[in-house]
Amino acid sequence: MNPMLLLQLKPAWEQFKTNHPKLMNFVKAASKDGFMDEGTLIEISITNSSGKTIASNVRVKQEDLTFLTTFKSVLEDE
Repeated sequence: MNPMLLLQLKPAWEQFKTNHPKLMNFVKAASKDGFMDEGTLIEISITNSSGKTIASNVRVKQEDLTFLTTFKSVLEDE
């Protein structure tokens, strides 16, 4: 992983958060302690401008929870 690339992403990340506050509020609610546990299903679907949709999901494992907790801490420390 290139640390310089991560630094370059910071302004884009700030703009993304400004552009999509509802998404950020949703992520905060979903990442509250105890809400997600092992076995939680995370689903995402994307519908493009012509109406085509793709979807996928993941079943959360214990090691995913560890990663997500660390990732949440990184995002909160910015």
